[in-house]
Amino acid sequence: MAGVGPLSIVASQDIGDLGPRDSAPALIEWRWYYHVPSLGLWGVLVALLVLVKPNRRVQAWLILLPVLAVALGGSLLARLLSLPPSAAESFGGFLVALAAAWAAVWLLAPWLAARRVAASIPLALAVMLAVGAVFFVSVCDLGSIGELSFWIVVHVAGALALVLATALAARRCRSGYRPRPFMAWLLLWMLVVPIVGIPVAALLAGLFTGGGLMEFVAMLVMAVFSSLIGGVMLGMVLYLLNLPFLFLALRNSFYRERFQSALRLKPAAAPEVNVVPVVVGVPALDTVLGTVTKDQ
Repeated sequence: MAGVGPLSIVASQDIGDLGPRDSAPALIEWRWYYHVPSLGLWGVLVALLVLVKPNRRVQAWLILLPVLAVALGGSLLARLLSLPPSAAESFGGFLVALAAAWAAVWLLAPWLAARRVAASIPLALAVMLAVGAVFFVSVCDLGSIGELSFWIVVHVAGALALVLATALAARRCRSGYRPRPFMAWLLLWMLVVPIVGIPVAALLAGLFTGGGLMEFVAMLVMAVFSSLIGGVMLGMVLYLLNLPFLFLALRNSFYRERFQSALRLKPAAAPEVNVVPVVVGVPALDTVLGTVTKDQ
């Protein structure tokens, strides 16, 4: 679908001699930004890069690379799984929205690091939900309410899992941070937290999206029964989504310092190396003593 302006939709069905074949045309105003549903997300990230003072550095713009990597990886994964076009578009939009929300947390890391851990965790979650709301508001006219509610639940569960799993892994590695143990603990919590996070996300989404009581109960029961398998699958997707951000923190000093400061990580001390001084031209003491003892 291309172009901008009024879009005419006509339902057509062959019903023989019983009536008209085509319905009356329905006009919909097709706006230019419908072609780029993630435009609001990029606007939020650019605003954080320009308006937040600690981000006014060239290195700060590298945070866009993990988001682009997630967008490309989601497209390749959708092709690998042979998803239908509509499902691939929804899945890709979810991944980009979650990656952009996680990038926003990284851009606000100095602000979060200045607060206590108990306060920074809900603040980080609020940032991710706010950025996700920008995306879902922009696509609310492009999909059904049921499909949109499903992806809202998954986004809330994903945001909750990313924030809590990262905080729990950092807690285990706070006194002696090393990348490999941290990534191992992160993988464990990424698999555990979504199992609990999916029912909680369904509860929150049901409260905010409205709907009848029966629809809310049905959604909550479905979330509880699907939390085990769905939680593990979501945890693996989130871990892969987080890898480009961790790679950036490992390779770039700007984000490495921000990552360690926000999570209160103290790098492990390097192992001590015992250096034995050797004086050229002077025989070792044990050699001299051994020679004297032999002469006696």
